[in-house]
Amino acid sequence: MNIYFGVPSGDTGNIEEKEISKRLIGSLTTLPCHTREFTTDDPYPFDAIKGTPSLIHAFHAAKAGMPCHKLAEKARLPLVVTCTGLDAYIDMYNSVLRPQLQEVLEFARKVIVPYPQMGKFIKSRLMINTEIEVIAPGIAPFNSEFDFPREHFGFSKGERLIILEGGLLPAKNVIFAIHYLEKLIPDYPELRLIIFKTPFDTDYQKQVVAEIPGRPWIRLIDRPEDGLLPFLYRQAEVFINVSHAEGYNPFLLSAMQTGRPVLAADVYGNHAFIKNEETFQGLGNGWLYFTSPGPGSFARIHDGEDFTNKLRFLLDNPGQASEVGQRAARIVAQSYTAEKELYLHLQVYKALLR
Repeated sequence: MNIYFGVPSGDTGNIEEKEISKRLIGSLTTLPCHTREFTTDDPYPFDAIKGTPSLIHAFHAAKAGMPCHKLAEKARLPLVVTCTGLDAYIDMYNSVLRPQLQEVLEFARKVIVPYPQMGKFIKSRLMINTEIEVIAPGIAPFNSEFDFPREHFGFSKGERLIILEGGLLPAKNVIFAIHYLEKLIPDYPELRLIIFKTPFDTDYQKQVVAEIPGRPWIRLIDRPEDGLLPFLYRQAEVFINVSHAEGYNPFLLSAMQTGRPVLAADVYGNHAFIKNEETFQGLGNGWLYFTSPGPGSFARIHDGEDFTNKLRFLLDNPGQASEVGQRAARIVAQSYTAEKELYLHLQVYKALLR
């Protein structure tokens, strides 16, 4: 089996796609299987190694889909496309990208999504007959018996850390988090909002940076290496997600794996993985705050009062927050393993290459 993985080009964006591809390649190379990752700006990927690929697997239907579609069509190879979410929930509303999505996903032999709702959304919007395969993401385990000192990350004792992950782009709604956390600072002066500098959208990054002067409780830091992220997450009191739209956010599951209580916007991609403790008391694995459809496209209207009330509850009830966080860690360890993810991908590849 010789699998070519097509990932979007560029260094700062597309973390989810590259993370899935890297994880699969790392696992497949331990098997009798040849792999190669190429970016979508590589014009002649087939010339890089001897032999012809058996199959092409594109990550992100909009950014990687069309180049991989052309390669697969030219070489008469099966094409598998993984949708990570924003290609469905945001690019679907783009008048230029929508026809490309339709073409790519109709050509694909299999479309892989991380949870059933995304598959239903894609089929209902594009009316395609391509077979959808649901493969839940796998999360690499970490050494929970070891901790980096808080000072290693530049934080001091007594600071109560709120981590917001996901990158600086409009869909992640970072400025909403800044404005509503500010309402809590008078009552919780030790709070610190941790944001990573990942500049998915340089214009939006400038808007976020412009919000920082006069707000010393905001910490805009360099994103640590992937291996260190779980240990940074463990320093947080609460992990938040305030996105307008989410597909598959690996950072959300990674934070849950560390036992951090999560408060997230009730949008696709968050409620696929989070069972709201407020609704299912004693059975939940996190908290969701209310959002409603926005005036157009993927935008959402966030209930800022519900967000701050729930965050205040988590800060005032650390015992209950920790209990739910530990429940989330057990669920992630049981249901989102890298081994299961690899096995299900292999079943897809084998079925197409019979």
